Amino acid sequence: MARPRTYQRDEVVDRAMELFWRLGYEGAHLAALVEHTGLNRFSLYKEFGGKAGLYEAALQRFLGFLLEQYRGLLTRQPLGLENVEAVLRSLQYGSEYYGCFMINTLTQKDTVPPEAVARALAASEEIEALYVGNLAGAASRGQIPADSNIAGLGKMLQALDQGLHIQGLAGATDAQKDRVITAAMAMLSA
Repeated sequence: MARPRTYQRDEVVDRAMELFWRLGYEGAHLAALVEHTGLNRFSLYKEFGGKAGLYEAALQRFLGFLLEQYRGLLTRQPLGLENVEAVLRSLQYGSEYYGCFMINTLTQKDTVPPEAVARALAASEEIEALYVGNLAGAASRGQIPADSNIAGLGKMLQALDQGLHIQGLAGATDAQKDRVITAAMAMLSA
């Protein structure tokens, strides 16, 4: 007879996410994961198949939260520049800012599981599509020129979004972030 689980899967995944987020995939050694999550090695392998499976579960959980936030801000009606600015300004740096777990995954693409990279890329594409939808709304509302290259501007916003996360990881301040966002919004509406 199999022994019942003595742990909550979501709690284990959240603890693992914390460690992976802070230390990266390679930095979060198996011994540290076992200690931080409270799982023993056998349970970790049985439940997740190993470190890679645990990383993928942590990333999937993070992306669920992240996409919920982006969808919440970038689907508000009417679509337009207000939503774009709101999502960019929602990013908050702090003394314990470890970047965006999705972007960290993409920047570590040579060391993280390939499935995790594919999942992060798919989420990134969804976010870009949400930006494009708001730019189309902005064009239809006269906030940007009707003949704007919406797809190109969507890619630019996605690059700006990701760049802000990387700058935060590198130690940029909220004031620096706000200046970049103000300049970007002025460029879009010019």
